[in-house]
Amino acid sequence: MKNLSSLKSPIVKESLDRKAATQLRIAVLSGEIPPGTRITEQFLASQMGLSRGTVRAALHRLVSEGLIVQNIYSNWEVMKLTAEDADELYTLRASLEGLAGRLAARRVDQDSRALLSAAFDNLAEVAKSGSEVDLADADLNLHHTIVEISQNKRLIEHYRQVEGQLRMYIGSVNGLLPTPEAVASSHQPMVDAILAGDETSAEELLIEHSEVYGEKLNRLLLSMEA
Repeated sequence: MKNLSSLKSPIVKESLDRKAATQLRIAVLSGEIPPGTRITEQFLASQMGLSRGTVRAALHRLVSEGLIVQNIYSNWEVMKLTAEDADELYTLRASLEGLAGRLAARRVDQDSRALLSAAFDNLAEVAKSGSEVDLADADLNLHHTIVEISQNKRLIEHYRQVEGQLRMYIGSVNGLLPTPEAVASSHQPMVDAILAGDETSAEELLIEHSEVYGEKLNRLLLSMEA
């Protein structure tokens, strides 16, 4: 087969799309671009020094992740968490993470114990001195680690598809707890169950964790919307 030099430029452009999407994702999840903010391709292109086409492709990536909503023409809007969103996310999260907890407890070994313990220790440390953004990142990382330990490829893939939305959701849920330390300590029982290889408890605790705080957030958002 002859040299396919015509395929080189799309690869570079795709790389720019990914980099732009990563920068935008960070800006959204950190709150630098607040929920509900309307943005345009032209503004982002000028801010990022990129073409509107590259910015548009990056925005479409975030649309697929549920972090950006596309309006008419070239207007886009950052996702704003509603009571309906919270209800759907916590029920989905309970299902995915409950299964992940059971499988993680079943398959936990020396290496995965070290990974999970490190993720929990990081959450506890960040709770002492980190910002709300860092706390939410560490929180999601702990749950992400549990899902990875499950070793179920399809479960991991489904979780990754909603991970951005879950990060935004977790940031809201953490605000319901009295202190950052309480956020960390609320994860201790489920981590202990997985480390002990207790499948039933791990599943039940992860489901309970999602449902208890998810229902609280849902009620809060409903009252705000009313």
